[in-house]
Amino acid sequence: MISMAEAIEQAGGKRTIAIDGLPASGKSTLAERLASELGAVCLFLDDFVIPEDLWPRPLLPAYPFPYFRHAAFIAAAAELATNRLCQFQPYDWASGQLAAPHTIDAQDRPVIIEGVSALDPALAPLYDLRLWIESDAASTLDAALARGKGQWATEWRYYFLPSAEHYMITRPQDRADRIVAGRGA
Repeated sequence: MISMAEAIEQAGGKRTIAIDGLPASGKSTLAERLASELGAVCLFLDDFVIPEDLWPRPLLPAYPFPYFRHAAFIAAAAELATNRLCQFQPYDWASGQLAAPHTIDAQDRPVIIEGVSALDPALAPLYDLRLWIESDAASTLDAALARGKGQWATEWRYYFLPSAEHYMITRPQDRADRIVAGRGA
């Protein structure tokens, strides 16, 4: 297992980087540090949330995640990794709705794809460096619940984290080149 500093060092010179791990494990923190140090562009899974009023009911834990536009994330990540350009409609966290279309144009800059499922089998072969953020499940739950105050605590406990367990059945950490110490590891 390597540290975040070692992960940043190993990412230097890489063209396309995946960062995957459990929710609240430290993926976004590493992605933001890498973006800053490498001048990279980032595609975040959190931009592909489905507005809550459109979630399927009853909401059951599953992978692909029923509260994300999974196919749109996979398509945007593949397009960005392959052609250095993608367009998608991000989720607007302030309004709870989809925002106007957004374009990421990487040109010659490194690309980071971040989120639970960045190492999906359809995407894993597209990367030059695949990072898995290892985290302690109890610490991850505590951090997730701290994020999910009010009604979101229920979603974290009964849908989001159990859905991540469904994704873990695919063994994404086995598709990683490096395991990075994250929250609680």
